[in-house]
Amino acid sequence: MSDKKYTTFIDNAGRAIFGELYDDKSDTLVVRNPVMITVQQGENGQMAVQLFPLFFQEFVQPKEDGSRANFFEYSKGNIAISTNFSIEPRIIEQYEKIVNPVLVSADPPAGKEPEVIKLFDDE
Repeated sequence: MSDKKYTTFIDNAGRAIFGELYDDKSDTLVVRNPVMITVQQGENGQMAVQLFPLFFQEFVQPKEDGSRANFFEYSKGNIAISTNFSIEPRIIEQYEKIVNPVLVSADPPAGKEPEVIKLFDDE
């Protein structure tokens, strides 16, 4: 695992927030690419954990290096910061996949036509 520091807290709206701790100031936390952790019961009765970005990177103008990180600053007086536990590594893995997606080019290889998928039969 990397040397990144992560933080978990409950915000003033009651959401469980997780993200990379960018800066820990005296009165605030700055979190890079925060996500909301939700737990929902599936049809089979199993509980499913989902992570939802608080702000989608697709809405952020890319910087010169192509990064689209977003940063949120939370007042420590308005949040409940987690202590004495570590987040399950699978949550961190899921978080990293969301905030650092592997993009696949939609461009066809040079000199090759893209595959056409027919949605309806020709009559």
